[in-house]
Order: sequence, then C-alpha cells, then structure tokens
Amino acid sequence: MKRSIRVFSLFAAAMGILFAMGQPASANSFGPTYADNSAHSFFYDDDLSSGQKSGMEWARTHSLDPTDMSTSVDRSYNNQVDVWAYATWNPSGDQTSWYAWTTCIKFVSSGKCDQHSIVFNHRLPHSNYRSLSCHEIGHSVGLGHASGRNSSYASADRSCMRANPDHTYYAVHDKSHINGRY
Repeated sequence: MKRSIRVFSLFAAAMGILFAMGQPASANSFGPTYADNSAHSFFYDDDLSSGQKSGMEWARTHSLDPTDMSTSVDRSYNNQVDVWAYATWNPSGDQTSWYAWTTCIKFVSSGKCDQHSIVFNHRLPHSNYRSLSCHEIGHSVGLGHASGRNSSYASADRSCMRANPDHTYYAVHDKSHINGRY
C-alpha cells in the first residue's frame, strides 16, 4: 500500500511540474532557415499585382513591425535587400499548385540567410494577399508552418502561419520566436 502511495505521489508531482512549466505550444517551429539580422528590407518588383504589393506592404507594417524586427522598403533592387518580392506566370514542379513560396537566395552561414525571395504565382490568385504575405514574410524570418488547432478567429493563438492562411497576424507564440531570435 505504501509503495502505491509513493508511486502515486511521484506521478502527481511529475504532473504538477509538467503543468507548472506550461503546455507545449501548438504553434509553428522556428528555423531551420532564418534571417541573418533584425533589420528586414523589402523590394517589391514591378510584376507584382496591386493586390500582391498592397498585401506585402500591409503585412510588413501590420504583422512584422509589431515585433522586434525593423523593416524598410528599398525603391530599387540591390545586394543589400533582404526580401525580394516578385511574381511569376511560369512556376515549375510543385510550385504550380502553390499560391506563393519563400526561398533563401543568399546563405551567409548554416541556417542564416542574407536574402530571401518571395514569389507569388500569378496563375493561382489568392483571396487574401494580406494573410498570404504575412505567411511568406514569416518564412523569411524563420517561422515554419503552424500546427495544432486554431480556436476562434480573434484568438491570440491563431496565426497566418497555418498551411492555408486565413489570418493576417502572427500568434503570440510566433512573435515570441521572432523576438527571441532577433
């Protein structure tokens, strides 16, 4: 009997520690590729539609700026730009079925990327370029796809990093990852 009480006590203590530490976040992972600094400059190519460009600008100022990242827009493309956003009519491979994608185009070290491209697929228009841009910009700073259940639309746990984004902000967990990294 005493042994079962000790086992139960150890189990209860372990559960108490687990709950005190908090439940693991049902949010996205961070990495393996992330920006090399906290300043993120953007260049919007002329081939972006007005919806794509305004979505990028909205996401930059309303989704990313509330984090510890600082952002700016360059009027011309140069080798100092962190994110080059453009669109294509000719995606290839799996990208033919994607609305947009983010790629590191200039690694500076393992995992650290100096320049990203965000490419929109003109052949697949999206219903909300703010949420899609928030999602792709999130990848450019190292956020992965969100997992777990998103509750109400206004929940702090809801994120544009879901695989099919319908929200225009980063979850609290996402912002913590960004602020912890940068």
